[in-house]
Amino acid sequence: MKTVMYCGTLFDGTTGQTAKNQVIVIEENEITEILEKSQYQPEADDKIIDCSDQFVMPGLIDMHVHLAFCGKAALTELTEPPELVALKALNNAQEDLMGGFTTVRDAGFSSLRGAQAVRDAISSGIVWGPRVFTSGMYITQTGGHLATTYSQESFGQQIFKPVNTADSSDEVRTACRMMLKYGADQLKLMVTGGVLSNSGGVGEQNMSYEEIVAAVEVGKMHNRVVSCHAHGTSGILAAAKAGVTSIEHCTMVDDEGIEYMLKNNVAAVPTLIVLHVLADGLSKGVAQSAVDKAAYLLPKHADNIRNAYERGVRCVFGTDTGTPLGPHGYQHKEFVYMAEAGVSSEDILLATTRYAAELLKWEDQIGTIQPGKFADIIAVKGNPLEDISSLNRDTITFIMKDGIVYKNEQN
Repeated sequence: MKTVMYCGTLFDGTTGQTAKNQVIVIEENEITEILEKSQYQPEADDKIIDCSDQFVMPGLIDMHVHLAFCGKAALTELTEPPELVALKALNNAQEDLMGGFTTVRDAGFSSLRGAQAVRDAISSGIVWGPRVFTSGMYITQTGGHLATTYSQESFGQQIFKPVNTADSSDEVRTACRMMLKYGADQLKLMVTGGVLSNSGGVGEQNMSYEEIVAAVEVGKMHNRVVSCHAHGTSGILAAAKAGVTSIEHCTMVDDEGIEYMLKNNVAAVPTLIVLHVLADGLSKGVAQSAVDKAAYLLPKHADNIRNAYERGVRCVFGTDTGTPLGPHGYQHKEFVYMAEAGVSSEDILLATTRYAAELLKWEDQIGTIQPGKFADIIAVKGNPLEDISSLNRDTITFIMKDGIVYKNEQN
């Protein structure tokens, strides 16, 4: 039996263009045909999904979530047992799927194998959820961003340095290889200070150029993505020079950093939403230090991303969901903030579909609606190309991942 989906407007993600009155034919979990409605003759046993008055597009991809964190005012999960955190992470992943995000990239977990366990449980069919692309634990430095939260103890006394803390090029290589050994899909580096930890100035560089190069070398050896957290200008420049795959936040990028991002084909994952919610979070329980850091960075972020985008840096959709006041499945305001930063509606939709899939190196499986791809499809009321705010949890009427329908509000 085939599933046949009638589309009012189809954005297939191959370009920024749309087509009217298209039909998507799905068999099991795969898209097999796309043709004009007038060319399709329904068969008696076809399962029809009528989205004739809807905007249909590939499933959304969020390139920066933290499945371990639940969006509370404080990251309480950092001190909880990893087994409990993994169960919470599964619930978070399912919330993301019900928000239309059929794929998420976990940008750093609070335990070595937690994200991989969630990924594998979903991919093997034990539980349901989005496709998950993992980083394992993020690699940081002694005293670096979030480093102090990961002590490993025996009878209350720390006996050795956590496996994700690295203080030289050789230690970075070892940490990277450890993440890959335990099944991470990519490597994630903490290159500068952060808003949510007491790691010195939020923009100060913590990982040296040579250390970043060591991680990039390991990534290239194993054909893996290397992403890095970087707010400050010097850290962004070092990461861009080293040739990482993506720079997360990319807050204080300057012209020199942009030049190296273009030269080395480095993408930006801006996560604009997170500074907005943190800067306004004091009354909601966010720590004063985090509020102050976010308020300092916020006015500069959109302008710098606009400059990078206008000069040709590829911006890919990501939100930092899971961090304080960022609940899973409700991160769609990032689309609006990207538009306010000057990103076109076409590129915003591509940023959360094809561009994201290409960054993950999964473009042969997801990111566009084409024959041979997995059937990851959503339908939306309204037209996000005309009004990007129309793409949100409430307006998404249909969600299909891997050929399975998770939401269907069609008449």
